[in-house]
Amino acid sequence: MLQICDEFAVDFDVKFNSTKSVAMRIGCRYNVICEPLELDGDTLKYVDSVKYLGVCLTAYTYFKCSVDHVKVKFYHVFNCIFSRSKAANSEMVTVQLLKSYCLPFLSYGSEAVGLSATNMHILGNCINRAMYRIFNIGDYDNVWQLRQFLGLCSIRRLVECRRKRFVDGLIESSKYGAVLNVMATNPCS
Repeated sequence: MLQICDEFAVDFDVKFNSTKSVAMRIGCRYNVICEPLELDGDTLKYVDSVKYLGVCLTAYTYFKCSVDHVKVKFYHVFNCIFSRSKAANSEMVTVQLLKSYCLPFLSYGSEAVGLSATNMHILGNCINRAMYRIFNIGDYDNVWQLRQFLGLCSIRRLVECRRKRFVDGLIESSKYGAVLNVMATNPCS
């Protein structure tokens, strides 16, 4: 495939940036050293993780995503909002800002990649910790009841809703709707 890329580059006067191009293995032999890959005369570097369109993929025995960078972004934005909204002395304002500005970080890309139960727990814990700080409470049961009252559903539910909206949008699209409808009516083909 890399040779085809090289031929394409020559035919269409394209220059690949080999410093931004990397290789990563996923599968039972993900950590085995293998032959170097070359693109445009340069050797590609093997990496343990790669960030593509905001989603961090990790080399492992199966397809795995990391949410550590998402957690950092969430807490950065939340701490900025919380420090400024404390002066307003309104928890509800802070919750609305949390929903508007922080939740999109937690759910970004969730339509396209499957999140493990561990990652969902990590992301859900981000919301719980935000609730602890906003309302100054420490009991998990109280936090969960408060989240339900405020409409802060579980990450699993949030991901399911986003995935449903994504697929519904594809079905409504004239370009992909026919293909998806055929696949839905004939799932074994």
